Amino acid sequence: MTGLCFPAFAQEGHVCQPVISRPFSPLPSIDRSKPLPAGDVQAFLAGETKDCPGCNLQGAQLQRRDLSGADLRGADLSGASLHRARLGGAQLDAANLAGANLNLTDLKNASLIEANLSQALLYRADLSRAVLTRADLTWGRLQHARLTQAQLQETKLVHAMAMQANFTGADMRKADLQLANLQGANLQRTDMRSAVLTNGGFMEANFTSADLTLAAAFNADFMSANFTDARLANADLRGMRVDDATLVCTQLDNTLIGPATGN
Repeated sequence: MTGLCFPAFAQEGHVCQPVISRPFSPLPSIDRSKPLPAGDVQAFLAGETKDCPGCNLQGAQLQRRDLSGADLRGADLSGASLHRARLGGAQLDAANLAGANLNLTDLKNASLIEANLSQALLYRADLSRAVLTRADLTWGRLQHARLTQAQLQETKLVHAMAMQANFTGADMRKADLQLANLQGANLQRTDMRSAVLTNGGFMEANFTSADLTLAAAFNADFMSANFTDARLANADLRGMRVDDATLVCTQLDNTLIGPATGN
């Protein structure tokens, strides 16, 4: 079924506010024109320096460490503990943080372009305005994490657990959220154009004023979700579950809505 517009009408007392799409801009990328400077593992572990680009820091115990603004590009921090560490503004592009403990860690304004955060623990981590373009957060645990205004373009969040996480104003264009659980997440004013939400769980999520143009949400669960003033134009919502969802002033132009007959 295409062109469906139910119930895209203003609720009494509510004035519809159509989503204005953000202009497209080049995605952040890693500058590989110069080799990384050599890092000193021993000096870093001894606390003599914050920088250790390209270092092997597997399993390092860095709890509560102040690494604000540190250069850790390309470092191997897999399995490391950075619980409550301060990494605001740190450079972590292409770093390996697979399975790392980043619970309650301050990562505001950090750069994590193409970083590997698969199976990382990010409970209540603060990633506000962080750059996570093309990062891998597969099976990441982001419950109650803060990602306001973060850049998550083409980021992989497959099977991620981000219940009650705050993504307000985040750029999530072409993000892959297949099979992710974002129950109760705040997705207000997010840019999710061409994102993949197939088979994801978004129960009670808040999509107010979000842009989901061309999103693929085949078989997604939006039970009790709020889509007030959201745009879902040309999106694929076949097989979706929208019991008790709020669709006031929702734009559904040319949206595919119907039974899940195929992907």
